[in-house]
Amino acid sequence: MTPALLLAMLAPSMGYSQIDPASLLAGTSETEIVIEQGWTQFRGKRELYFFALDVVVTIILTALIVYHPVRRKARRSVSDLVMPRLFFLYALIGMAVGFLVIQHGSMIGFVVFGIGALLRFRSNLDDPVDTVEMIIVTVLGLAVGLGLPLMAALVGVVCWCFIWLGGRNRGVEVSLKGSDEEHSLEISGAIEAMATDAGWQLVRKHHVPGKSRVTLLYITTGGLSEARIEEMIIKVVPEKVELKLNL
Repeated sequence: MTPALLLAMLAPSMGYSQIDPASLLAGTSETEIVIEQGWTQFRGKRELYFFALDVVVTIILTALIVYHPVRRKARRSVSDLVMPRLFFLYALIGMAVGFLVIQHGSMIGFVVFGIGALLRFRSNLDDPVDTVEMIIVTVLGLAVGLGLPLMAALVGVVCWCFIWLGGRNRGVEVSLKGSDEEHSLEISGAIEAMATDAGWQLVRKHHVPGKSRVTLLYITTGGLSEARIEEMIIKVVPEKVELKLNL
């Protein structure tokens, strides 16, 4: 192979190696939508309307999955009761990231998901709710820094509402074991009566005939604290009964 032919073959790859990958990912201004930046977004009513519509559509589509009958029947633990809130928050994060990508190029998507991976796998946040909330505030700060404060405010308000609603309805799993099966069923009946008076929703009751172990899964209402829930349950359970609470 002659030197001239070899140089002709390597020339294209050498040229591409000098191109900044970020410039390829960022896209061109002709393909990006035009939205007012900064607080002048108040004047861009048409763009704000479409962004708000995206938020509503995202919530509706996510609700179809969250409240699917199969998913509702499969709720067996406290962690299953937390998932709906996470679904909505992650959906809003995805929508906001997609909007930022359209506005400022694909590189923003890599930045956000890189930060999310760092928070998820390189931090001490054991609670998935803490992780998703940390990603949310990162996306909000990024949107403000990119000159989209009004869009960030809208997403922040919607996320605040879901966090508030999720905090008012807390899942609690009660597992008890009395001296025998009859004793356990009697105590579980007292807990069910107390929960009914308090307005709690019974999600699942598990009891194997012949066994003294009874498990109840509830959704509490009214924004009760963990200490208050424990106090209400312990009040109707005798001291010698084996009791386990998972909040």
